Amino acid sequence: MARQKSINKQKIPKNKNRLKVNEQIPNYDDMPPIFSLEKVIGDDYCFTKLDDTNKKQFAESIYKRRDIKWSEIKKINKHKLGTEQIPKHQIKGKMPNNIKDDTNYFLAFRYNGKKSMVGYRDKNIFYIIWFDHNFTLYDH
Repeated sequence: MARQKSINKQKIPKNKNRLKVNEQIPNYDDMPPIFSLEKVIGDDYCFTKLDDTNKKQFAESIYKRRDIKWSEIKKINKHKLGTEQIPKHQIKGKMPNNIKDDTNYFLAFRYNGKKSMVGYRDKNIFYIIWFDHNFTLYDH
């Protein structure tokens, strides 16, 4: 009998990743992007290859986008604050290991004139992989 009591009193850990009954999945298109440098590759297209002017322009470009929702960004001109799709096969830089085989394209945001930061979106986070500071990462 005592053994049965101890089994009944065991606590089952709660899974914090599960949705609650009335909880809605967030609409990430209604959120502004969060820009992440976590996935930048340390090669010819690394942040460290940018001069001070390009680093400043990068900071200003993400600051300007801080309140613009993804749904709005999709409608904005690619040479302004919008984005464009770059086919995966056009990328000439080193491909990160975490990119899935079924990935067909990357996104490019302009940060200084036509110079672009290229990466991918996951939910509302834009992971930057490359900085195309010299227009050689893909065919423009």
